[in-house]
Amino acid sequence: MLQSVESYDKKYHEVFEFLNNTIMPIFIIEYIARLYASGAILRYKGVKGKLRYIFSPYAIIDFIAIAPYILSGFHIDNSFIRALRLFRVFRLFRMRKYAHFIHTLREILKAKKEEFLVLLVYTIIILVTLAFIIYAIEHKAQPDVFSNIPQTLWWAVATLTTVGYGDMYPITAEGKFITAVISLLGIGFVAIPGGILASEFTERLQKAKEKECKINACPKCCSQKIEIQEKPQIILEDKELTFQRLHHCKSCNFTWLE
Repeated sequence: MLQSVESYDKKYHEVFEFLNNTIMPIFIIEYIARLYASGAILRYKGVKGKLRYIFSPYAIIDFIAIAPYILSGFHIDNSFIRALRLFRVFRLFRMRKYAHFIHTLREILKAKKEEFLVLLVYTIIILVTLAFIIYAIEHKAQPDVFSNIPQTLWWAVATLTTVGYGDMYPITAEGKFITAVISLLGIGFVAIPGGILASEFTERLQKAKEKECKINACPKCCSQKIEIQEKPQIILEDKELTFQRLHHCKSCNFTWLE
């Protein structure tokens, strides 16, 4: 990031090069070590297995991260190779703590693919319809701005997502009215995917938490500091009922009957 700032690159170029020449060889050694050690897994044994590992997603990310440095060592350092250095950011995806999050997100998208597909189709229909309507209204007033329907699609996307860059906007009364309505609707419309993801994440995290809890643990906080009273008598609606057990969690004061 700092190398992209020209003044910093000029002032600290030697420092950046030193860090680059220190870190990148570690990445290369790690890549070679992973390639060698992959043979411990049955599916990666032999020449075919090694090729299978090389073309696995994480191995491709590793290679993209080290390729620009290797190519620059052979004095192949044109603008395209320099641009490839930006792909070093993909090393972040190797961080193991994100693995569960990525897996959960993939499962949610798979489970809710029908909902997202319907939402996508309706979004496209709305965008195209808006582009036709605004083009018909604004083209005569602004022929250079709303020159054609594909160009107007850009306005439709910016308006429906409530981004509003301001490079294209209606000047007629009809166009302003439609834009105002669509902007208000867009606030709720764009929030739908976020709501679906949030509710699914909450539900799955709760299920995962319940799964981790043991039988004699609190279902709310998973604490095992539980007080158990055998055959408690509870009065409910003027009726005295007898239960098998009353559980009380000392950690969160949650109480439940069995």
